[in-house]
Amino acid sequence: MTVRGSVPLTSAEANTPFAPADRSSRDTRVSVLVCEHSQVQLRILSEAVRAAGYEVHTATTAEDALGLLRLMPIDIFLTGIEVGETSGLEACWLLKSNPETETVYTIVVTASGQEKRLEESLDAGADDFIRKPVNMTELRARLRAATRLVRMQRQFRRMAETDALTGAANRRAFMQYLESQADMARRGSQPLSVIMVDLDHFKHINDTHGHGCGDRVLTGTVKAVQACLRERDMLGRLGGEEFAVVLPGAQGEAAIRAAERIRTAVSSQVFKDDRGEPIPVTASLGLAFADESNAMETAESLLQMADEALYEAKGAGRNRVMIAPPRGELVRIAAVG
Repeated sequence: MTVRGSVPLTSAEANTPFAPADRSSRDTRVSVLVCEHSQVQLRILSEAVRAAGYEVHTATTAEDALGLLRLMPIDIFLTGIEVGETSGLEACWLLKSNPETETVYTIVVTASGQEKRLEESLDAGADDFIRKPVNMTELRARLRAATRLVRMQRQFRRMAETDALTGAANRRAFMQYLESQADMARRGSQPLSVIMVDLDHFKHINDTHGHGCGDRVLTGTVKAVQACLRERDMLGRLGGEEFAVVLPGAQGEAAIRAAERIRTAVSSQVFKDDRGEPIPVTASLGLAFADESNAMETAESLLQMADEALYEAKGAGRNRVMIAPPRGELVRIAAVG
């Protein structure tokens, strides 16, 4: 077993790749993907959408647009009909038939007098349409209406995917995200790391200080951990005082530093019970990697590896990070509090 001390962070490392994400505008920002074959029309539409306050992405073909939609979250898809071998109508149908993109709000731009195409657009799954030549006042109004629906969908989705007490992702949402990232790792797209986090002696906190204090510890811990994460990372509550973190694209030293950052953030919190007595809080962490050496690991097996490392951290004295080794090797300590 290899023992290592805490890994100090340089100022450069503190800001990359695990600088805390700026989530201040994450829930209010709305992104629009504009797809038009004509460069002139594309420029006119994208400039108008950007001037209305939206984050804008562009594509000249439906194929390129669908590729972008696989890579980044898009809220509104504004497309012409004749946009390459795949038409804008086909693109709408493909979006609506895919569970991962079915909530994207679609607006089709049609030529004046093409009533038949309007019917086809709605049958293909388009949520709205606008005629050419595009009236910019009408376009802004339709985008505002779309935005209201997008934000309502976000709220419903957040309620369905979020743990009610802590605000972390619930187990179902977390496992879905972990499975998608593990699939990408298996295809060789990127490495992946998973961290299991378990609060030490949490039952004692509940029994000694009451469940109200225990809830405050849980919610405070989630805020502390989330402040350590990038925007694409996910924290999930798996049950009780047990949490897990997905770190897409992270492995080796970067993932170890992220885990140690989380451990330190948890132990640095200051909690007091109803009588003003301090409540010391620490966490044990288990870290597992999916890289070229074990790229075929599934989401469940990665979580199990991290859980086994967590078990070793508990047995070794708690308040530490343990790394799950490649199959057949011993667990090693990454950091000790």
